[in-house]
Amino acid sequence: MNDTLIRNGRIVTASGLLDADIWIHGEIIAAIGRELPAPAGAETVDARDCILLPGIIDPHTHIVLDTGGFRTADDWQHGTASAALGGVTTVIDFATQFPGQDTRIAMANRHHQILGIAETDPAALQARPAPTPFPPHIDYALHCMLTVLPATDAELDRWMADLKAAGVSAIKIYTTYRPFYYQDDAVLLRSLRAAARADLVVMVHAENDAIVTAATAAHVQAGQTSLVYHGQARPALAEVEAVQRLLFLAHEARCELYVVHNSVGRSVELIARARQNGQRVYSETCPQYLLADERIYAGPAAWRWIMQPPLRDPYQPAYLMQLLAAGAVDTLGTDHCDYTIAQKLGLRPWQDEEVAAAMAELSPDQRAIVEARLGLFDGRTRTLAAAAHALGLDLDTARTRETEALRKLQPYHERLQAAAQELAAIDWDAVRQDAQTVGGPQLPFTRTPGGLPGLQTALPLMVTYGVMAGHISWPQLAALMSTNPARIFRLFPRKGQVQVGADADLVIYDLHGEYEISDAEQATIGGFTPYAGRKVQGRVRDTFVRGQAVTRDGQLVGPAGWGQYIPSHPPV
Repeated sequence: MNDTLIRNGRIVTASGLLDADIWIHGEIIAAIGRELPAPAGAETVDARDCILLPGIIDPHTHIVLDTGGFRTADDWQHGTASAALGGVTTVIDFATQFPGQDTRIAMANRHHQILGIAETDPAALQARPAPTPFPPHIDYALHCMLTVLPATDAELDRWMADLKAAGVSAIKIYTTYRPFYYQDDAVLLRSLRAAARADLVVMVHAENDAIVTAATAAHVQAGQTSLVYHGQARPALAEVEAVQRLLFLAHEARCELYVVHNSVGRSVELIARARQNGQRVYSETCPQYLLADERIYAGPAAWRWIMQPPLRDPYQPAYLMQLLAAGAVDTLGTDHCDYTIAQKLGLRPWQDEEVAAAMAELSPDQRAIVEARLGLFDGRTRTLAAAAHALGLDLDTARTRETEALRKLQPYHERLQAAAQELAAIDWDAVRQDAQTVGGPQLPFTRTPGGLPGLQTALPLMVTYGVMAGHISWPQLAALMSTNPARIFRLFPRKGQVQVGADADLVIYDLHGEYEISDAEQATIGGFTPYAGRKVQGRVRDTFVRGQAVTRDGQLVGPAGWGQYIPSHPPV
């Protein structure tokens, strides 16, 4: 086993800062103390004048997301590279139970996409190296999104049992997004009760679907579809009502509830009050709701901030920060979702009705492989192997589908190649600088994919605008971004703390210097960050995942494929 000795750091503990060394033996923390002797052959890392945090656990990410309507362009290697550069050592992402599948199939499919192994048994997943071409740099766990439930509660209970056996601690449900994810109150109650019987946490995206639908329809009918109307189409009342209703239903079901991305203070207050009354419920917010407000939607950077729920009125960021400081918020997630600039702005390079009609005649797999290869849906051309991986197809199937598609599209071959070249030739720096004039008009808010990248920037932002601004302490930051997610989602004590016997997931944060966040430094495929131009204090210097240095001096050093699936266990 390799040994590493980190000297002279200031370790963030639950009670404060501790000046001490950390000895890493293999993948775990073997000792913590002052002036530890260096084991024979150990590498020594000097962390003088730096802060040592437990590795960040992001409990809410969407790497390689397929909503049925939109598909992100990223892969797990790029997504987790961005995470590692931001001090994130574990992401908790989602396996989606699509209609017609059960949860076991959903989990196996997601592991296959991440590791190249179609398996649900945690031991089997960790026993083999990942054969995928784009393996993760950091560890991951999974929640499971539920869409269409089985007909009987007995079958639903089997689904829950399968999830627990697969190492899943939470399901996710939605009160909006018809028809794909939406659950009405009767179905919500079935989900909550089944989770309670299995002792699983229920994550919920809380927005009242009827209120959102009516508000959106009113703006569309009035011709108000520019991005400035995005926030108004999803009013804060929709979130607050849904949170209150879910709290009532979860109480009746005796279910442990986790409400994601709270964007208004009233939601957090409702959850805090329910917790004071004995309910097991947690509040998550995100850096975007603490640091930005809806006035952005009136400006040229609006496309960077389209997400659900949207940014709120100018009062909310300070209100949420006060609640965060007071302990009313339990966790910070990012809701990371890496769409490209081309997707955000709708920059498809061809508007050829004949080609569009011919593409519409292809099978879904045929159309998808052509679009992925030529970058027609996200602006990113791919090799056949990369396109196959992105679409979840084996290489032979992808090759066959591409051959079939190109045979049918042969009369339009030159037009398609020209379209791909046009998209590849776009000056993305110019697009970022002036999205209003380069590449044509923006999409209406109803057709702009919702989501923003956040893994690489969350920790520097919260250090700067949370800790250094005097709102929260270092222990509070570690609790919000590491310990609490680990406890809630059953990864503690292996993850979420700097403690002897825990995984050696560590972040060395160097507070020296001020840096300006830029699009160019992002490791995401999307190629932008909504925080471009914002200044932060210090940077993530080194990131260790189970003892392995994944970043050094702010640079990714790998190795890709070091990340493992980390199953949850019963709560401690």
